[in-house]
Amino acid sequence: MATHLFAFNPKLWNWPSLADDIRTLARRGHFDTEWSCGRFRAIEPGSRAFMVRLGVAPKGLIGSGVVMTAPAERDHWIESKRAAGALARSVVLRLDKLFEMPLITFDELEVPPWRRFRWGIRASGTRLPSALADALEPWWAERTDAASAAPRRGRRR
Repeated sequence: MATHLFAFNPKLWNWPSLADDIRTLARRGHFDTEWSCGRFRAIEPGSRAFMVRLGVAPKGLIGSGVVMTAPAERDHWIESKRAAGALARSVVLRLDKLFEMPLITFDELEVPPWRRFRWGIRASGTRLPSALADALEPWWAERTDAASAAPRRGRRR
């Protein structure tokens, strides 16, 4: 199955519910969200999804999950465009990992083999080459396992 990158750019949208959505994911084991997929039409349900933070530092991978639906035209995610009646293509993502800050940063992606791919994607839904996707999975699992094992602030033992 293919792997696609979906962009979160705080310059364009600040994801006001991000902290709550992370808590929802922690409680339920997943978080479902509708996400733009640009002009991409060939995204299949069941495809692997990674969320990449762009626009402002720190940049890098902040989430992962699965594409739940095929791309469909829905109300635009930018309020002014939505008010004008514009539509945008989007999918539903089921995220199983989500963090406020990148677990794998752009600096880390500047070395081979990662640097051969343009991680600062221009549109959500960009397909990640399968060789990189396969190599990314164990690295991502290592980082998410370490992040999950880290003690949480304010938590009593």
